[in-house]
Amino acid sequence: MAPGQYTPTPPPEAGITAADLRISIAGKLLLDGVGFAIPTSRKVALVGRNGSGKSTLLETLQAVADTGRPPEHVELRGSLTYAPGTVLASLPQSPHIALPGTARAYLDARAGPVSAAWNRNQELTGILAEGRQDETLLSEFGEAIEAMDRLDAWSYPQRVAEVVAGLGLDNELLDRPLVTLSGGQATRVALAGVLLSPANIILLDEPSNNLDLPSLRFLAGWIRASTTAMVLVSHDRKLIDATVHEVLEIEEHSCRLRLFGGNYSFYAQRKRAEFESQLRRYAEQQERRAQLEASARLTATRAQRFQATSQNDFYRSKGARVARVAKAQQTRIGRELSRIAEPEPPARPRLVVAETQGRQGLLIRVSNVGFAFGHTTVLRDATITVRFGDRLALLGPNGSGKSTLLRLLAGDLTPLTGTIERTSALRAAYLPQEPALDNRKATLLDFGLRRFHGPAEQLRAILGKVLFADPARVRTGDVSLGELRRIEFAALFASAPDLALLDEPTNHLDLLSIEMLESAVAEYRGALVVASHDQSFLEGVRPTLGLQLGNRAGCIEVVGDWRPATLVAETHE
Repeated sequence: MAPGQYTPTPPPEAGITAADLRISIAGKLLLDGVGFAIPTSRKVALVGRNGSGKSTLLETLQAVADTGRPPEHVELRGSLTYAPGTVLASLPQSPHIALPGTARAYLDARAGPVSAAWNRNQELTGILAEGRQDETLLSEFGEAIEAMDRLDAWSYPQRVAEVVAGLGLDNELLDRPLVTLSGGQATRVALAGVLLSPANIILLDEPSNNLDLPSLRFLAGWIRASTTAMVLVSHDRKLIDATVHEVLEIEEHSCRLRLFGGNYSFYAQRKRAEFESQLRRYAEQQERRAQLEASARLTATRAQRFQATSQNDFYRSKGARVARVAKAQQTRIGRELSRIAEPEPPARPRLVVAETQGRQGLLIRVSNVGFAFGHTTVLRDATITVRFGDRLALLGPNGSGKSTLLRLLAGDLTPLTGTIERTSALRAAYLPQEPALDNRKATLLDFGLRRFHGPAEQLRAILGKVLFADPARVRTGDVSLGELRRIEFAALFASAPDLALLDEPTNHLDLLSIEMLESAVAEYRGALVVASHDQSFLEGVRPTLGLQLGNRAGCIEVVGDWRPATLVAETHE
């Protein structure tokens, strides 16, 4: 095996240990010479820019645990080891459940030996209840009881019920074939399977995507109460604050990992303090440099004047030496007082928010609109108005019709009953929950042009401000979902819509990109209708009105207080 390639090493005491780890994809270096340990019961947030390697690292950890090899598209060097008995379960950003059967059967399969022990015990209990009594059966029943005790499987039905209810799933959905579930439903089923698995280390990549607030609160409480180790990638700052012991940051410029004790708020405070300290040290260096340079210039000036006015060869020669010393002193000052480089703030993506056309007044009037998918009524007698400058927050649990209402406003769906009136020449821009990635070989520029109606060169310059140097040379299949999301927002705001319709806009974004989006929303002057479970983002939007969906009548209720209940963070010793 060639030097420096990935090699297994003896298992450590910690759950997972990495040493001198190097990860790259298609020639792009993501991590270089990093080391870390994830002991059992520890809860860690993994943070970093979109495209910095967060998802790739989690995918690699799971693949090596399952097969002993990294994913095919990942080049891995260094050592990555697992303690005996380490069992991993992971939730990717966009899970794809390909198994046949029902959602309930899938959850049983993910629960593994616990589910198997419970079902075997139930089977043998039923046989004994029928009156069959033989030594073989009794022996098997005894083994089943031992398995139930060993695996703590007696509470398995209760655990299933708690997770299913907590994530907003119901029995009707669990008995449906997996292939009939929507993307959001399938994601929640996949998350339930991870939480029910016998894993002692769980990897969660953006688990809050497609979760409503009750489900998000349940997840936060489950993570806090669990003794299972967690590695959490999330754009939800409140979720990180409420659940983790420490933060691992991928530094994109150095491809290294940095560990910060505490939650996200502590991490953000430390990062700000570090930058401010670097600024102070640089300012002190520059002040000291200015003082010494002024002294050296004064010495040099006096020496030159003395040399020029003296009639004595000895004093002229001495003045020349003093001048040379002063010049050497200036050189030394430049060399010794340039060791601290001027600190640069993190490169932040910036959205260009084009000015709207100055439209005022009513944009859309929705009157007594009803809509259903098959026999399931989603909206009934919905009536709202949207005026230029309005900021409406759509509130309600998963399945309450928020996405449906946004699609009706965008014109993607036609109401079954009622009417939707739009002002003439209305410029509306709709952003769905997930980037539509139809062609992985298309360039990022082509991807953005689907939402931008101006010249390609203009969009090319705009995309450069969201950290893409040349979007015409990069394929959509080679970047993360968060990077695609940034392109969608860049094209949307540059198009100067009168009305922006945003469905879970913070899905897949890193924290700096969310700040970028918040700044753009604050600058945008058009009407905004947003469905989001990100509490921090909604606070930044400052809605003028909250619309509550999901009541029994299927109607829309105007609520004065749009603010949802917050996650309750607990401090960790």
